[in-house]
Amino acid sequence: MSFAEIFTVVVPVFLLILVGYGTGRRALFDAGGAQALRELTMQLALPAALLLSIWQTPRHVLVEQLPLVGLLAFGFLAVYAVLLGVLRLAARRPLRRAALFALACVQPQYAFMGTSILGGLFGTAQAAVPIAVAGIIVNVVLDPVVLILLGMPEHAEPRTVTAGAAALARRPALVTAGGGTPEAAARPVHAEAGSPGPRPSALRTVGHALREPFCWGPVLGLVLSIAGVGVPEIADSALSLLAGAASATALLYVGVSVARIGRPTLSPAVWAISLTSVVVLPLLVYGTGLLLASEAVAAQAALILAFPVSPVPLMFAARHGSGKDVRTIGSAVVLSLLLSFVTLPLLIELVG
Repeated sequence: MSFAEIFTVVVPVFLLILVGYGTGRRALFDAGGAQALRELTMQLALPAALLLSIWQTPRHVLVEQLPLVGLLAFGFLAVYAVLLGVLRLAARRPLRRAALFALACVQPQYAFMGTSILGGLFGTAQAAVPIAVAGIIVNVVLDPVVLILLGMPEHAEPRTVTAGAAALARRPALVTAGGGTPEAAARPVHAEAGSPGPRPSALRTVGHALREPFCWGPVLGLVLSIAGVGVPEIADSALSLLAGAASATALLYVGVSVARIGRPTLSPAVWAISLTSVVVLPLLVYGTGLLLASEAVAAQAALILAFPVSPVPLMFAARHGSGKDVRTIGSAVVLSLLLSFVTLPLLIELVG
């Protein structure tokens, strides 16, 4: 694929994000409108797209994806554990800050941006499998583990929380897989940092994740595909209509979310998180994949992990972190998105 062909895939994605950013800056979408875009994407359109694509994938193709599962598990879970240990033991960061910053380094916006870019590169059906695998690993394993770490007791000190933190605490923490609610970080207020509440139950957080359509939709598609159940024509037509909204609404939501975060602060921590997310991690996974798997598997895993920082760590920071954590991770979301306009085409060229 030539560089010009790569840009025909990447540039329209960023143009649509720019449209969403413009509507966010002009307040055409308020917090409720941004929420509606997110819910349409994560609760309806994207689950429908993944369900249909995986359901239509032959069984032998799904079995062949086991190396991809292992490589993505390495990229999300093993690298997270290493970063957490480095931040906690070597950099002497508090547990919650280390857990949040490590999560920001390894959790990208694969759900919102992946359907457009990976679909343009590999085809919609081929792109659905790595997106679904990433969603299950992140929602069922990674994010629940992070929530358990954030719920551990730590020495209390004054901190800044956001106006949306109380609302976030009342809602299931795993509301999305590739996005979040960065608008919750828009209006900081001061509060005392007591206990973050009862320590999250592992079973409860996993249960919340499994109830989300983004998780059970791909699993249902996997079960139907393995069982050899064909897709009825009516189901195919209905799911295709709903899936058609996934890419546009997802990209608009990314733009609106970035507009609501505001201007980033370019601290060393922000640069470290952003560069780890869009450069270091995908290259590490790609190199590991070349050694342990095939070039195609390495390319798919690297591109899943090459997208900008997800707003999910920002949502967690609004509930469990300090005002400094919110500003740092929010800035990393914006900076990594700007960097990815350059890094994504270069990585696509590298992996062929």
